[in-house]
Amino acid sequence: MQDRFGREINYLRVSVTDRCNFRCAYCMPASGIRTLLAHSEILSYEEILEVVRASINLGITKFRVTGGEPLVRRDVIYLLEQMARLPGVDKLALTTNGYLLGGFAERLSKIGLSSINVALNSLDRDNFKRITGLDGLGRVLGGVKQLLALGFTDIKINTVLLKGYNLDEISGFARLTLDYPIDIRFIEYMPCGDWAARAGDIIKGQEIKKQISAKLGELIELDNESGCGLPAEASAQAGPARYYRLPNAQGRIGFILPVSQPFCSDCNRLRLTSDGHLKSCLLSDEEINLKHILREIKDEKSRMKELAESIKQAILAKPKAHCHKRDNVMSRIGG
Repeated sequence: MQDRFGREINYLRVSVTDRCNFRCAYCMPASGIRTLLAHSEILSYEEILEVVRASINLGITKFRVTGGEPLVRRDVIYLLEQMARLPGVDKLALTTNGYLLGGFAERLSKIGLSSINVALNSLDRDNFKRITGLDGLGRVLGGVKQLLALGFTDIKINTVLLKGYNLDEISGFARLTLDYPIDIRFIEYMPCGDWAARAGDIIKGQEIKKQISAKLGELIELDNESGCGLPAEASAQAGPARYYRLPNAQGRIGFILPVSQPFCSDCNRLRLTSDGHLKSCLLSDEEINLKHILREIKDEKSRMKELAESIKQAILAKPKAHCHKRDNVMSRIGG
């Protein structure tokens, strides 16, 4: 289904929890989340699956499970398995901080996921602990390597770069693509929450590219090339990332630049929060309460009809472009 601006909306991100085992400063308020959602406020897996089925009927075919940290929610593998089996789900992906990845790697490799994104902002043990609050770098890297050993090749490392945190690690991340068939994606921080005032600390994509080229060689821009052992349809320019490759590298280097090079004109996604609100834009305050429909309409046919109407409403209400709001908190939105 298209929105008012002719964009085909075919992608739903599903947050399954507001809880996370990390305390990343750029994602969560410095004071922490004062009030976590009660279990009763979180959508059940059956409720999530109803929303997914209603979405499929409207032409949404791509789904990503996020959090908080999705792997902290009990039996989340069950949800992923059920989603993967639904007719009409063409792509199913997971975003995780990777801390629990090793314990789930074998099952995740068998579900049929199209990709797994791992948020990783430092390759230095002490700096990793400073950013996340946990001494877990070894566990994260171990989980990634375990997935690779199991034959899962579509792994994307998402790295947010900020002054004072990890700028000296740019070339270290880029070097990983020389040895492993993975994507390293550098992401511009979107000012929001407590860090909205730190917009001056954002490192623009062109600066990152210059640093990589100076230390590791010229970046080769990819145009509709799959690479990395990915399937042919996984083109280099699919989604918001723009991909490059270092000479003789196994993996790719991607750039997601929502600040310096906004991609709102191509945005194809909606977001379902863990407590059942549908957002048509990451940083918009506008949302539609689907939990009300799921829990108060007892007749399944009527419930599915109302869900479909609400999803249509969200698509048609999708703004032309995002705006940066200080009170948005990434750990609640689902990224």
